Amino acid sequence: MADYAVCNTVVVHKDDSAYTSHPSIALLNDGRWIAAFAHSPRRRLTNRHPPGDPLFRTLLSRTSDRGETWEEPYFAPDFNWSGVETPGVAVLSDGTVVLTQFRFGWYPLGLAKKRRAAGEPISICLPGRGWTEDFTDDQWDDAEYSCARGYHGLYAHLSTDDGDTFETVKLDTGPYRDGFTRVGVVELSDGRVAYPVTEHHPPASRHTYLFVSQTRGRTWDPPVIMVDSPDLSFGEPHIAEVAPGEIYAILRTTNLGGYLHSCRSLDRGATWSTPEPTPMFGGPGSGNPGHLLVLHDGRLLCTYGRRTAPFGIRASLSGDGGRTWQAEPEIIIRDDLPNRNLGYATTIEYGPGHLFVCYYGQEPDGVTCVQGTYLTLTS
Repeated sequence: MADYAVCNTVVVHKDDSAYTSHPSIALLNDGRWIAAFAHSPRRRLTNRHPPGDPLFRTLLSRTSDRGETWEEPYFAPDFNWSGVETPGVAVLSDGTVVLTQFRFGWYPLGLAKKRRAAGEPISICLPGRGWTEDFTDDQWDDAEYSCARGYHGLYAHLSTDDGDTFETVKLDTGPYRDGFTRVGVVELSDGRVAYPVTEHHPPASRHTYLFVSQTRGRTWDPPVIMVDSPDLSFGEPHIAEVAPGEIYAILRTTNLGGYLHSCRSLDRGATWSTPEPTPMFGGPGSGNPGHLLVLHDGRLLCTYGRRTAPFGIRASLSGDGGRTWQAEPEIIIRDDLPNRNLGYATTIEYGPGHLFVCYYGQEPDGVTCVQGTYLTLTS
């Protein structure tokens, strides 16, 4: 059983006029922290969840006092990057900040019709169905929004000045059409940089695959398949190197009852085991994605949201690289959030046993914002 203490919660960023959500957090080499999160104007009747709004952009914010106060956030890599999915941020050992994101192409319906007629994959949002490419020409008038989605690409933005400025690299996802995950890259013990993603054209998400960079994110090797699941739907993977050359992956599921699944590679990411269920539960249906962190003491921590009552943020520990999880009882970080509009927790360890868990959730006034809770592991 884990002994722990949940300490105070802070607001990383809240904007009464915006929907801010889906954070990712990392430690800069100078001791500051950096957080990336999604931002879109609040809608009068209902907020569109990422990536359902062409106005979603990525904000970055930094703190120099261990999260007590945060700088005014700024758009990254610059203001013109709109229509993006939720971001991931990571910091490599040489100080390079890597901001990763998938970007849709967005078009007004009239232009989208022409692009679809020319052969481009186009999605519209249909009542009761969500975003789909499977529609007929007589259904254009049924679209819920005046915009349609195409595909722009998967990107890594690299910064050598702690996130002030970025250079952009586009990843070639072929033979897979596109890819997305909600967390950042992982630097492996052999110096390679690894980045797992899943095809991202709802409702299809058959292939999960791994990118590896030998050049600290400036070039990327062709992707390696991790999961090929024509019937079971996985997504938003994250990985951790639990022993030299041994990589453990956690996977969100959308049709397996809300339990996180996992798979493993024993050969530096070249081949992967078949996904298996874990005892970690994010809620009925699609659940919530997990985030992995190898702690100073060697244990593996997974944090995740719980989108069923009591709504909140949970964590579990493993002492054997994810083969077994101490999921009963879970570490309860929050159990007082008002609804399922929450989650996407990511965690940093800023001192041995001292953790900061960053996530999003709705405040009592109805405004969704990015929050963080301090957690201390005492055993």
